[in-house]
Amino acid sequence: MNPKEKINQLRQKIDEFDNQMLDLLVQRFAVSKEIGEIKASHGFNVGDPNREQEIIDRLTEKLEGKLEKDDIAAIFGPVYHISKKLQKK
Repeated sequence: MNPKEKINQLRQKIDEFDNQMLDLLVQRFAVSKEIGEIKASHGFNVGDPNREQEIIDRLTEKLEGKLEKDDIAAIFGPVYHISKKLQKK
C-alpha cells in the first residue's frame, strides 16, 4: 500500500472515531440537560467546579502516560461549557 492510500485509510478511521465521539457527546449532553432540570427544580447551582476537577483527576489517573492533565482539561473545558449552557435552559 502506498503512503497516500495508507493516510486515506487512517483518515477514514479518524472520521469513524469523530462520529463515535460526537454520538457519545450528544448522549452526555442529554444527561447533562436532565441534571440541569433536576438542579433547576431544587434550586441548585448549575456549575460545580469540584465535580469538574474530580472528572479531570479521574481521567488523568486513568490515562496516565497517554495524555497530560492539562490536555485533558483543555479537551473537557468546552464540554463543561456546553453542558452548563444546556443545564441553564
